[in-house]
Amino acid sequence: MSLLAQVVYAAGKPSAPGVVVVKSAAAKALERLLKEPFTFGVGGHSDPFKPFMSEQMVKAQAAAKSGSEAASLTGMQLFEPGQLDLVAILFSGKRALAMVQDSTGQGHVIRAGTKIGRRGQVVAIMPNAVVIKEWFLGADGRKLYKDNEMVLRKEGGNK
Repeated sequence: MSLLAQVVYAAGKPSAPGVVVVKSAAAKALERLLKEPFTFGVGGHSDPFKPFMSEQMVKAQAAAKSGSEAASLTGMQLFEPGQLDLVAILFSGKRALAMVQDSTGQGHVIRAGTKIGRRGQVVAIMPNAVVIKEWFLGADGRKLYKDNEMVLRKEGGNK
């Protein structure tokens, strides 16, 4: 038993004959702390009693899992960007088109603005890549964005 624990233990018992209870500075400080109610100061820290997932996040995840949302997806929204391979890019004046291939070998034409997957949209078609902006919910429930790039591979190149 540590010295502090012995002092606190002895301080809580009535004095036995021949025992002298001496309160050290640490014991007095501990008694003072125990008498004051505890308050949590957030001060740059997250609230430990707040749920990790907000109600908005839970609702969004529930909607993503529901079959009704999956039924409303059409065309390129049925494929996530990782399921597609970029096989060709074509520029005609100011218009840019790209061709992607799904895992079954089926080709699809995409343009800037084409929705891909549940949360992605083509934002740019460059000479060697297609940029897809995807959103997701952060831990605090806010919408965050991430750019995903599909790179055009040279013929015979590695994936």
